[in-house]
Parts: sequence; structure tokens; C-alpha cells
Amino acid sequence: MMKRRILLHLAFWFAYALYDGYLAAPMAGSSFASLSFGERLQLAYTAELCLLAFKIPAVYLVLYVLVPRYFRNKNLFVFFVSLAVTAAVVTVINQMVWYKIIYPIIYGVSGPEPSANFAHAVFRWLWSSFDILMLLGVTTALKFFRLRLQATEREKQLMEEKLQSELNFLRAQTNPHFLFNTLNNLYHLARKRSTDTPDAILKLSDLLRFMLYECTTPNIRISQEIKVIRDYLELERLRYGDRLRADFQVEVDDEDQPIAPLLLLPFVENAFKHGASESRGETWVRIFLKVKNGALDFRVENAKDPGDGQIEEGIGLKNVKRQLELLYPEHELSLDNQGNSFVVNLKITT
Repeated sequence: MMKRRILLHLAFWFAYALYDGYLAAPMAGSSFASLSFGERLQLAYTAELCLLAFKIPAVYLVLYVLVPRYFRNKNLFVFFVSLAVTAAVVTVINQMVWYKIIYPIIYGVSGPEPSANFAHAVFRWLWSSFDILMLLGVTTALKFFRLRLQATEREKQLMEEKLQSELNFLRAQTNPHFLFNTLNNLYHLARKRSTDTPDAILKLSDLLRFMLYECTTPNIRISQEIKVIRDYLELERLRYGDRLRADFQVEVDDEDQPIAPLLLLPFVENAFKHGASESRGETWVRIFLKVKNGALDFRVENAKDPGDGQIEEGIGLKNVKRQLELLYPEHELSLDNQGNSFVVNLKITT
């Protein structure tokens, strides 16, 4: 990073020296009539080296002393006064170098007498002031632009860190909630002394492995999320047996489509929590997942008692809704209580 900054500074001064030195080349006047174009450029760039000897320190005085001390502290009046004083001092030095070094030593001429032509002297002072102010102004503007980019980058980084912290917090809440529900299934199987209990423990082991090793990444493949849903459905089938009809239809054109981990599963959990677990008779859950051209369409529908009224959102639904807001701001989510069924529709365009 530091090496890149040094190269950028060197490139700027090289470009400036080429430009300013060419403008200062003695292209007219009888004193240089015998010189070729290349010889005149040589004189000009030798003069430019003398000018850079005080221009460069002046620029870095503004960038690394005046800007941090006054501009960043919002003391704008002192900053602009200091900038004007710096420009005035550098202009005086600039004129002294021209009359004391460049004209007599480098160019080998006496140079124009300030007292001989007042208008010409004023023009040279104004031109010198303009040159210095332009240099200080351009470099200061570049400094401000860079500071703004850095501030924007810091704000972006802070927002990303804040977003990631919130997501990690939400997932830290969701995973224990999921584990609790799954252990509850095992408890029911164990109480019935079901022969399916070992299979359920194996399914739970696979789910835990997934949460520990796969959910640490920002995204997983949609095929992985589908497998988790299938495993969870198998656990529920073991618990409810023949009185549960669970249908899961999948239409995916790209199994590597990325998606945030455990984003869909809470909706499936919710279907059983407010459907099968509250029903003593036959019950059903229908799930449909479609992914086409990067667009995800997810639908979960479960049977419910018409007298249950409005379904309250638990921690799982609240967390996943917040994750959707953070990760997929353009998503569409609807929760529809239809009396004898509860329907969730989710659409995500990645």
C-alpha cells in the first residue's frame, strides 16, 4: 500500500514537471536564437528542478500539516488563511529563484527588469501566483478526494461489519432454536420407545454437522439447503408417522445457486410448529421450491385448525425475516392465514 502511494506521488510530480517545464521553455527571444529545440527544453527542465526544490515542500506542508491540523478540525478560516500565506511566501520565493538563479545562471541572461515595465512585472507576479495557487489547489483537491474515498470505504466497512455481526447474532439464536425443536422430536420418539429413534439420532447428527461446518460461510449451495429440508422432513415423518402427509416438490435449474444458510428451514419448522404439533388427527404440509434463472420461489403451506386464529411469530420467523431484510432487501414475503391453512410465499431474486 505504501509502495503504491509512493509510486503515485512520483508519477504526479513527473507529470507536473513535464508540463510545467515545457511551459517555461525559452521558445522566443534573440538570446536563444542559436539554441535548438532540445537545448531549450534542457534549459527549461533544469530550471524546473530548481523550482521543484521549494514547490514540493510547500505542497507537503499543506497536505500533511495544514490539512490535518486545521481542515480536519473544522477550523476552515485558519486553514484558508494559512493556505493563502503559504501561497504568498512560495510566490515570493519563486520570483527570487527566477531572478537570482534561473535567469542569470541557467539561462545566462539578465532577465527583465521589474522597474523597467511595471505592467510586465505585475503580470509576472500574477502569473507566478496563479501557478502556485493552481499547484496547491489541485494537490489539496486530490487530498480531499482521497480522504473522502477513505471515509466512504471506512463507512462501508463498518456497515458490513455491523451487518455481519447482526447476522451472526441472528444465526446464533436460530441454531439453538432449531436444535431445541429437533431434540423435542427425539423426546417424543424416545417416550414411545420407537424403533426409529436411532435413525432420528443419525439424522440429527447430520444436521448438527451441517450447522457446525457449513453454516459458517455467508452462502451455501441451494442443493445443500434442499438436503437439510429433506432431512428435517424425515425427522418429522419419524415423529408423526402415518398421520402426516408431507410433500416437497423441487424444480431447480442450477443446484449451485448460492443462498444464505438455513434461510428456508425456519419456514418449514414453523409449518410443523403451528400445524402438525397442534393437531391430533391427520395433517399435511406442502412445500414447493423453484429456482430458475437466479430467481427463487418458495412456498410452504400447512394445515391448521380454523379456530386457532392468528398465528404468532416465534423467534425463528422473526429472525429469518430480519435476515431477509439484511441480505435480500428486494425480497417479497407474504404470510397468509387462510382459516384452515397457513401459507408462506417467498420470492428472492439474486
